[in-house]
Amino acid sequence: MEFSIQDLFIKGGGFMWPLLILSVITVVTVLERLIYYSLRRYRVSRTIAQLENAPPSQSTSNPLLQVGAVFTKEAQGGEEHCLNVTEREASHVIHQHERGLRTLALIAAISPLIGLLGTVWGMVIAFSKMAQLGESVTPGDFADGIWTGLLTTVAGLLVAIPAMSMAKIFEARVDKLVHDLNELTSHLRERFFSKN
Repeated sequence: MEFSIQDLFIKGGGFMWPLLILSVITVVTVLERLIYYSLRRYRVSRTIAQLENAPPSQSTSNPLLQVGAVFTKEAQGGEEHCLNVTEREASHVIHQHERGLRTLALIAAISPLIGLLGTVWGMVIAFSKMAQLGESVTPGDFADGIWTGLLTTVAGLLVAIPAMSMAKIFEARVDKLVHDLNELTSHLRERFFSKN
């Protein structure tokens, strides 16, 4: 017995709709983040060399150059002022890189719960049928409700697993950016203020 995705979706009942919406949000968020990160590639060593050779511009897709430009510009105002302004800029850059990650984490957390709720609802339907039929109940009478419930669990997991996986991959990217920003700031601090 074969079923199309549309048949399974309809068989899953009303709980499939929120899962469909969450899956669309997941796909859109993941695609947006992939494009965003692919446009913001950088290498720490190359960025440091660029900062040493030419005055940087803040209007760049390289997040390290963006922060480095602020540091270089504000260095004449003193170490404390420079570090405060640079920290604010770095925080802004990190926040931009984290956008969408909480959404993915939330979807990963609630999708299985919606699936579980669908399963419980399917069991309620199954036992309701059993109660109505009394002693004349057969396995086929309540299998329909259980099957409907299990479909929502499968759908919930199919939404949650990619959402969680991509959230973790993107978090690793943000962690690397934080590490690289610390390395860059340390290098620039040594270059501009170690003589004082």
